[in-house]
Amino acid sequence: AFYLQNNLTDRELQILALETHKWGWHNQTIALLGRAQYWDALDQRFPVLYGEDMLRAAKNQKLDVAWLLAIARQESAFNPGARSHAGAMGLMQVMPATGRSTAKLLNKPLTSDNELYNPQRNIEIGSRYLRKVYEELQTNPVLATAAYNAGPHRVQRWLPEKGSLPADIWAENIPFNETRRYIRAVMSFTATFDYQLKRPIIPLSERMPAVRPENRK
Repeated sequence: AFYLQNNLTDRELQILALETHKWGWHNQTIALLGRAQYWDALDQRFPVLYGEDMLRAAKNQKLDVAWLLAIARQESAFNPGARSHAGAMGLMQVMPATGRSTAKLLNKPLTSDNELYNPQRNIEIGSRYLRKVYEELQTNPVLATAAYNAGPHRVQRWLPEKGSLPADIWAENIPFNETRRYIRAVMSFTATFDYQLKRPIIPLSERMPAVRPENRK
């Protein structure tokens, strides 16, 4: 696939992406269309995958299903076998230590880290972890998204010392390039998944409430 990505024309990449989409190789499809800079094929670039598991997790954790899909899309391009250089595993790229502690919160301990390659289990654990950081961080989706990428302790340090900030201004001042890009991607993907789920598109202004100063106790 790497050879093909570097030796085909944009049109050939689009045709190959159509085939990989049919074969269920969704992460390859997303990569090929990105390489071709072909942004129109929403069904191929933003497929609603693992829909029942995503909807169940969203309901159980009282989270927005479009947000869960957006995180999985950004984390692994829907590759349940993905493993990062840092060791994050599966669809929602859960770190093994986080997976073990979160599984205990669910009263369903992991018997093996390899369970994180099971999409249903990964979604269940990833969504519970997202709920945890969401509750810890002002129930603000932007802060929780940042925490999913960079860790909640960093996000706590980045909160304004006094006075609230618009979420987009706060995000643009994050000192990590990767986390800034991550937030932009996930928040824009939520709107795309609203569209793909055939439901009203929630404006980003509603998804991005102001960031308040750290709660000092």
